[in-house]
Amino acid sequence: MTKDEHGPDMGLIVAWTLALVMTGWGGGGTAGGAGSSRTPQKEIARLEASGELPVLEREPTLGGIDTNANGVRDDIERYIEKKYAEPAQRKAAMQTARALQQMLLVNKEDLVELDRVSANGFRAIVCLDDSFVGPDSPNSASVLDEVRAVTTNTKDRLKAYLAYNKARSGTVSTMPRGDTCD
Repeated sequence: MTKDEHGPDMGLIVAWTLALVMTGWGGGGTAGGAGSSRTPQKEIARLEASGELPVLEREPTLGGIDTNANGVRDDIERYIEKKYAEPAQRKAAMQTARALQQMLLVNKEDLVELDRVSANGFRAIVCLDDSFVGPDSPNSASVLDEVRAVTTNTKDRLKAYLAYNKARSGTVSTMPRGDTCD
C-alpha cells in the first residue's frame, strides 16, 4: 500500500469498504477462515487507529450525524478539514460531500427533486475541476472518488447511492458553466 502527502490510500478504503459491504461481513463472524480471531471489525479498527483509514461513523441511518446541519456528516467534515489545507479545495470537497449526501437522502420518486440534486452534483464536479489544478494538487476525479467512498461507508448508504443512480439512469443533464462553487 502507498500513502501520499494527501492522506490514506483511497484505493485501500474503497477496496475494504466494498469487500466488507458486499460480502455481508459485520455480523460477528470471523474473517480469514475458520478459527481466525481477525474479524473485519478488528481490522477496520486497527486501520483507523493507525491512521490508514479515516474514522467514519456507522450509524444505522442514511443521514448520519450532522450536528451543525450544514448538509455534511460530521465525520466526513473532519476528514475533509484534515485532508485539504487549501481553502478553495476544502470548500470544493465540502460542496461535493453535501451533493453526495443529498443523493442518499433524496426521494427517488420525486423527479423535480432528483433534477435539483443532480444539478447540485454537477455543480460540485465542475467546482472540483476548477479547484484541484496544478502539479501539486490531487486529481479532481480522485477527490470525487474519495469523498464518495467515505460517504457510502455502510451497506444502506451504498444502496441509497445506487438507487439514486438508478433513478437518474436514462436522463440527460447539462454541465453547468461559470463559477459553480458555493
